[in-house]
Amino acid sequence: MTRDDETDTSGSTDREVATDGGTAERRTGPVARAVDTLVELKQREWFVLLSTVVGLVLFPFFVIDVLELVAETLGPDIGGYVGFPVLVLIFGIVVVGYNILLGYTGLLSFGHAAFFGTAAYSAALFSVHAGAFLPEVLAQSPILMVLVGTLFGTLLAWPIGFLSIRRSGVYFAVLTLTFGQIIFYYAMGPGGWLTNGDDGFTPEPGLLLGAIDLGDEALLMNLPVFGESAIVPTFLYAFAAVFLLVTIAVAYRIVNSPYGLIFKALGENERRVSFVGLDVFRYKLMAFVISGAYAGIGGSLYTLYKAPTIHPNGTLYWIISGDFVIMAAVGGVGSLFGPILGAGIFEYVRLVLSGVEVFGIDFDPIWRLLLGALFVGVVAFFPDGLYGGIQRIGGWLAGRLGNGASSAPVSSESTDPDTTGSRGGGE
Repeated sequence: MTRDDETDTSGSTDREVATDGGTAERRTGPVARAVDTLVELKQREWFVLLSTVVGLVLFPFFVIDVLELVAETLGPDIGGYVGFPVLVLIFGIVVVGYNILLGYTGLLSFGHAAFFGTAAYSAALFSVHAGAFLPEVLAQSPILMVLVGTLFGTLLAWPIGFLSIRRSGVYFAVLTLTFGQIIFYYAMGPGGWLTNGDDGFTPEPGLLLGAIDLGDEALLMNLPVFGESAIVPTFLYAFAAVFLLVTIAVAYRIVNSPYGLIFKALGENERRVSFVGLDVFRYKLMAFVISGAYAGIGGSLYTLYKAPTIHPNGTLYWIISGDFVIMAAVGGVGSLFGPILGAGIFEYVRLVLSGVEVFGIDFDPIWRLLLGALFVGVVAFFPDGLYGGIQRIGGWLAGRLGNGASSAPVSSESTDPDTTGSRGGGE
């Protein structure tokens, strides 16, 4: 036995023969064991969902109360407000679904506002007109509103996807943009008899389960956590959080299933997928429909959030689709939680930082400029998004402190020269 094969009796580290003939250090201390356990746990579905629950509980406290305490120290009002966390969850749901289309199959759509807005109007119209054939408690049920809106958003995704997926690249993007704008202009013009056009439409949501008003300020108020002004999640936040948790669970199952592996393969090289006998068109259409369903859930919840009135400019206009793209890109496509991070950053810049004034500079007129600078910086320094950058840093630390290989994500871009430039497929 050589000295390199002997175990260090100090109990702190072992040394093993590495595959290259050298030695590899094996750490056995409590820190190394904890890191290895955490790396292993993050691959488990139950741990992912438990982490999501913890994040959903802590998120409103952080963006409202913790940032408010920071604002009291620094000066500028950088704390969020009660409705802000709800909006992040709503757009987070949409972008998680959009990420299945863009991050895995490589299809860049600029028409998802069509599904988002159609679901929003479908839920609103159901709450107003369904009372003609249903009891009022059912017609105005928030749960049924979300289900109806999701159904119409999903159904609309079928024909648009069926026609658009026949093309790829910029042609696909332009086709989805065109269909989205057709629906927008219909809602503003010929369809005004149904949507109320530029005047906006007022939904009439009722009580959740016939007893809970989603418009109530908070589940609990004035908890002695961060002070007398501490605010905890609203009923609407809790309602949206349940949907986000379910959509995360479904997305996790999809991307870690054989179906999800085919989505990833399509994003890398769809020709090879077709060569093994799989129906490329069917799988791309399913990815499109799934992302449309997620947009439908988000649009329906948006109706509950904007219950006083919804407008085509805020639900159907093409800029909304562009916002989804930016959220996904900033947070990180091809990851489960990157889109939610991107949605949070986007909405924080748009709704919170836009109201900040520093050294006499009002950020409100230039918030899009700030967002553009952030986007350029992310693309330049974090090609796989901010969440991807966080994963890489965490993987590096895990590799330094633990015993396993780095848990940093592996790029989906293949090093095989045959796949160069093939992401997203071809004609």
